[in-house]
Amino acid sequence: MKKNINRYIILIGGLIISSCSKDFLTKYPEGSLNEGNFYASETDFQQAVVGAYVPLRDVANNAYFMDEMRADNAEYFYYAKDRGNQTAENLTNYLDLTDNVITLNRYQADYNGISRTNIILDRLNTITFTMSDAVKNQVSGEAKALRGHYYFDLVKNFGDVPLYLHEVTTSSAAYLPRSSADSVYNQIITDLTDAINLLSEPNFSAEQTGKVTKGTASMELAAVYMQRKQYDKALPLLQNISTMGYALLPNFRDVFNPANKNGNKEMIFDIQYKSGSPTDLQESNFPYRFTPLTPNTQVIMGVNFNNTIGGWNVPTPDLYQLFEAGDTRLDASIGVIEGTLDENTDFEPTKVVSTVVGYTPPAHTEIRWFCKKYYYPPYGSIYKNTDQNWPLYRFSDALLLLAECLNETGRSTEALEPLNRVRTRAFGAGKGQITTTDANQLRTLIANERRLELAFENKRYQDLIRTDQAIPVMTAYGTAAKARHSYLLPQTYNVTQNRLLYPIPQRERDLNTSLTQNPGY
Repeated sequence: MKKNINRYIILIGGLIISSCSKDFLTKYPEGSLNEGNFYASETDFQQAVVGAYVPLRDVANNAYFMDEMRADNAEYFYYAKDRGNQTAENLTNYLDLTDNVITLNRYQADYNGISRTNIILDRLNTITFTMSDAVKNQVSGEAKALRGHYYFDLVKNFGDVPLYLHEVTTSSAAYLPRSSADSVYNQIITDLTDAINLLSEPNFSAEQTGKVTKGTASMELAAVYMQRKQYDKALPLLQNISTMGYALLPNFRDVFNPANKNGNKEMIFDIQYKSGSPTDLQESNFPYRFTPLTPNTQVIMGVNFNNTIGGWNVPTPDLYQLFEAGDTRLDASIGVIEGTLDENTDFEPTKVVSTVVGYTPPAHTEIRWFCKKYYYPPYGSIYKNTDQNWPLYRFSDALLLLAECLNETGRSTEALEPLNRVRTRAFGAGKGQITTTDANQLRTLIANERRLELAFENKRYQDLIRTDQAIPVMTAYGTAAKARHSYLLPQTYNVTQNRLLYPIPQRERDLNTSLTQNPGY
């Protein structure tokens, strides 16, 4: 009976969501459902930590709508025949409401991860068997790093949020009010600092695949300080990351190839996906999401499906035009597919264009631009089932944050080295080098470099917010988008300060009446 009560408490607290619980329950024990016979060995705790990673996938499966498409890098294909996707479109157009299921899914996935880490950390303090210090440090370090990550995702997107730090075992503990963003950030900093001290250095071994390390926690803490404009605190962390063995892969496109995803020295942290049986729920579908809607994927995917989920994360002309001549990241990031419209006005692909450099669409040809960064055909015989991982932090991200940090702390000359290190890979040795040390010019150049290097990696929107550029940039972009697309309503892209946070999902407020709403919703 107690097991059922605990399960009910966690459910009503909004801490477990069905979209990932099946995956978790088929493989890993879930704290409150197995309290009588679980957490009885080192192996149990290690398995529970694996389960705490699972909600990362649920966040990533929704995040590009909120992070990349909310900014000026990506838009959606407007499918006039089917208007059933307005929930996602409204996020892009700044018309989202409090009942948007995508923001709800993200909010709940983060709290699901927090719930699992809290259970691990609480149970770790009450073990009655002998656990080696090495295992205890690893379990605690991973759990704290993950909890810090989930809270960082929440506070950036929703502002003040409830701060759960222990396993929920009573109904009163399930209904916490919102804590201030400062309080949440303080907890994030504490968790990530503890994780840095507990976790081991990255060694790029199979054993570390997909796990947070000292490098991961250092990168995330640096990102937290950058978000807060505390450059003096971010700087030593970013400098230290450069000594941990990370490196840029020689070929930009190789970074994202699923064939290179294990032992990749550029990847500081990526979310693991695995193709296989659909019942495993470990596969990704990004290549299908980011290629066009079409009844025949043979030309695009090497296997024929009716792709009904495509047309998202479409590169904008604004992004395409920003690439300089000779930048190899253009062809690695953006692609174009030629085709025709059939009798039902559906897109029938005929050719994946080999390069978009200098591309001019042929006359009387239907074309679709697409995000190419995660496109590595041919694909397998199961629809929407790929091995494509999702990058959270890469070494080039750390280098560009280091360049920004140095520039913002009056060390513009030193900022050129990490900045040009990234550009050398993009343009070739001795090419594309930036030489200005004017802080204002360099600030713009670094921001542009981050936009190009990290396009379609869910960085752009938060970069605009933390650098106070979101309102002017997205207002201007919205004006141009409305001139380009007749289907956009006049009220779209009304970008105000209130719209830089998403609403607390109404479903959560219905469950927890102590939750207040963000202004403007």
